[in-house]
Amino acid sequence: MNTPELLTAPVPPEDWACCNSDCGDACVWQIYYREKAAYQAQQAQLTTSSHTDGNNP
Repeated sequence: MNTPELLTAPVPPEDWACCNSDCGDACVWQIYYREKAAYQAQQAQLTTSSHTDGNNP
């Protein structure tokens, strides 16, 4: 059985990390938002599966 790697909560970039050059997908904020969405989706999936695994009497 392949267990997916648990993601760690992403840390928002510091204010100085953004160059304000409209980097598109390479922007530190865009990367953060993608990582945050992936982390939140994984946490939601883990929460859902923990409520359905083994809770049936």
